Parts: sequence; C-alpha cells; structure tokens
Amino acid sequence: MRVGRGLSPKVLVLLLLVVGVAAANNRAPEFELTDQYGTAQSYRFPTPKVNVLIFGDRKGSGQIEAWVRPLYDRYQDRINIKGIAALSSVPSFARGMVTKIFKSQVKYPVLLDWTGNVTKSYRYEEGKANVFVVSPNGEILLRINGAASQAGLEQVITQVNKFVR
Repeated sequence: MRVGRGLSPKVLVLLLLVVGVAAANNRAPEFELTDQYGTAQSYRFPTPKVNVLIFGDRKGSGQIEAWVRPLYDRYQDRINIKGIAALSSVPSFARGMVTKIFKSQVKYPVLLDWTGNVTKSYRYEEGKANVFVVSPNGEILLRINGAASQAGLEQVITQVNKFVR
C-alpha cells in the first residue's frame, strides 16, 4: 500500500524522522553559567518571555551595545536579553582580573563562558556579535552575526514582536 503521492510507509517514516532531526537542530541548547557577580543563571525551556541571546568575545564585544541598547529601550523587561561572553581563550590565572573588568565596566549581568561549551553549542562565530532570537519554547527563530544594522534590528524586532504586544 502506498501513502500520499507514491510514498511507502517506510519512506514516510524515514522522511518524518529526518524532518524531526532538522527541527531538533533548530532548538536552542539549554545551559547554566555564572555572571561576573558570581550568580549562576540557568537557561531552560519553556521561558515566560521571548529571548534575545547575544554572544561576544573580546573582538566582537564592540558590536554588542548597538544591538542591546535599541532592543532594551524598545522592550525593557518585556523580553529576556542575555549577554554571553566567549572567554575560553582566557587563561585560568587571568579569570579573576577579567571578572573584575566586567564588574567595573558592565553594570548588567553578563554570563561568562570560560570553557567555551555554551558558545560551541550555539556554533558561535568568533570576532563578531552573534545575536539569537529564541522563542519561549526554545526554537531558534533568527541568528544574525556581526555589527548591528537597521535591517538586522528590524529582523530581530519582527521576530520578537510575534511574542510581545
């Protein structure tokens, strides 16, 4: 017996498995990291709000504020914005100094990824800000890498507006 347009049940099951794997690959990895103040923060699904995750290393950190400021000014506490610092290249003896720099220069919490496990799980592109819009159920809706632009911000806003009124 054939299903649909000539697909056998085995082929249909295989197709559904492939589609399921592809959908699973669009899921945001869950994680727990500590910020510069020593507070552990978990990122698990579902979340009550839409999420904007912004990753940056030393080189890409200069691009982050141009993403964060307009999004925060527009949405404030109606969305969840998290910054994640890619710090796996920092030697362990320098971690205390780097943490003090974050405390003195950045007043909002930044999650510190010393091992690089979280940045790797999100396939972080080095040297650029990496912006992810993640739905409350954990689906990655959008990924943009690099400096903020009007077109890029509009793409982020379009995705965020699906969940914010």
